[in-house]
Amino acid sequence: MTGSKCIGIYNKVEVRKVAKDHSVFVWMTGILLIQFSDAVAQDPAFSQFYANPLYMNPAMAGVEGPAKVYLGYRNQWPGATNPYVTYHASFDQYIEALQGGVGVHMGNDRQGGGVFNTLSLDAIYSYHLQVSSDLMISGGFQASVGQRNMDPSDLVLPSDLTGAGTTTLTSYSKIYPDFAVGFGGFYKNFFGGVAFHHLLEPYGSPSEDPNTKLSRKYTAHLGAMIPIIEKRLGTEVLQLSPHLIFIQQDIYQQLNYGLEVLYRGIIIGAWFRQDLLFSYGTVIFSAGYGNGQFRIRYSYDAKLSPPDLHIPTLGAHEVSMVVIFENLKKSTKHRAIKCPKI
Repeated sequence: MTGSKCIGIYNKVEVRKVAKDHSVFVWMTGILLIQFSDAVAQDPAFSQFYANPLYMNPAMAGVEGPAKVYLGYRNQWPGATNPYVTYHASFDQYIEALQGGVGVHMGNDRQGGGVFNTLSLDAIYSYHLQVSSDLMISGGFQASVGQRNMDPSDLVLPSDLTGAGTTTLTSYSKIYPDFAVGFGGFYKNFFGGVAFHHLLEPYGSPSEDPNTKLSRKYTAHLGAMIPIIEKRLGTEVLQLSPHLIFIQQDIYQQLNYGLEVLYRGIIIGAWFRQDLLFSYGTVIFSAGYGNGQFRIRYSYDAKLSPPDLHIPTLGAHEVSMVVIFENLKKSTKHRAIKCPKI
């Protein structure tokens, strides 16, 4: 699964503004028709999981303490005429009076140059419980509103090329509520959690077409920040951060695992993404820089399809930026959580 792009081949081609080349169109239309009955709407996926942890788990809201603004952009299949583009942004902060963190997340997923366009707005609260000096647990709740639009005016349909019969697709817009919950744990240099999104499994079309149903998504993540100490001086030289993240939505699964190295604000990482049967694989390379107030990161995904599907220009670019605003009145109770910062 790679989000809305791996719900079967259907969503990969259903929204592309197809050039009127007959052979290309017939090939793509055949795939669309074969896969249509198995398609179920899914979430877009990202490769920089901890750059915007609110998207992965609402329990992560406010874990860093200071106010944080995130901006992100992902371009999948950049060589295509109309790639799949996703924008999202978030804000979160720890608030002592609420004994937890609050956050707001906004997303816009555009498929096929806007043939399908999904907007979402999430409001998040996460309660933090400091069990001991080394252990903190959190529980988060997310209430959302989503809007899915479909505009088929730029699609090239079979009847447009062959003249055989008439194929009509009607545009629509659907607004729906959505909810999610998550739990997290932070112990010394280790952290992890689970999250459950789309608890009510809302429909993204007025007709409640099963192909637009947002299936419940399950996420489990585990990681660590391991300091490497220079023994002679007793100072930290660098940090190693291994990660394991599992996501399932409907029947589609993805296992993400990787290692990141942080040295003096510079981070370099390598990840692998696959399903549990190893039927496809993705290699993710990333690099970035961060200091106390600003972070930026770029990543590239290579090979985003099963090995038996040969489509050129596969790949994905992703860029994220984070700006940190220190609290004007620092809390005396909230401790910094050791988790990935960029």
